[in-house]
Amino acid sequence: MIVLFGYLLIFFFEKIAFDAGNALAPTGEKENTPEITTTNNGYNTVAQTVDVAAASTRTKSADTSRGAVILLGALAVHSVLEMTALGLADTFSDSALLSLSIALHQPAESIALLVAFLKSGMPKDEIFKFLSVFSMMGPIGVVVGMVVNEFAAPIIDAIMLAAVAGTFIYVGATEVIPEEFEDQEHKWKKFGCMLAGIGGIYAITQYTATLEGRG
Repeated sequence: MIVLFGYLLIFFFEKIAFDAGNALAPTGEKENTPEITTTNNGYNTVAQTVDVAAASTRTKSADTSRGAVILLGALAVHSVLEMTALGLADTFSDSALLSLSIALHQPAESIALLVAFLKSGMPKDEIFKFLSVFSMMGPIGVVVGMVVNEFAAPIIDAIMLAAVAGTFIYVGATEVIPEEFEDQEHKWKKFGCMLAGIGGIYAITQYTATLEGRG
């Protein structure tokens, strides 16, 4: 039940509270533009057309900026939770496996966030501030995990680890895999790569277990 709670927690933040996907996606609705009347010399028509285009551009830019900030919030929550799991790790094998998992997908998240901010047209100094906030989430999560692991009762450690495990299940089973298979092109290759990834994770798990036994 605690693992399920962790799954629903990240589901709530990404799909309900923030809903970054819908915030970044176009609405598809037709814009309401004022009716333009043409005068004899045409100057008023040109001026009104420019005003409408400028207002539409400002609206789109504001929506894109809002979507980028929402995406930052969703990824920040995810980053804190996954790095908390690293701070809770007790053995070398656990920490090595989590570090590898985080290292494989964290750069992609950071690049996606950077692209979202660049598309929003924000000034570079503001983008730098937002990305700095996102970069701080990882160390904060590690510190939280280490403090809980060091000072809290073992049951608290176990509860947090189970909740974080649920977030990892969400990312793998609900967020990444279904998105990749929405496009049926190269589906067999994708399925083969997914099986190869599962086999690779199993091999790494077995290898880190042998290292733990040697220690």
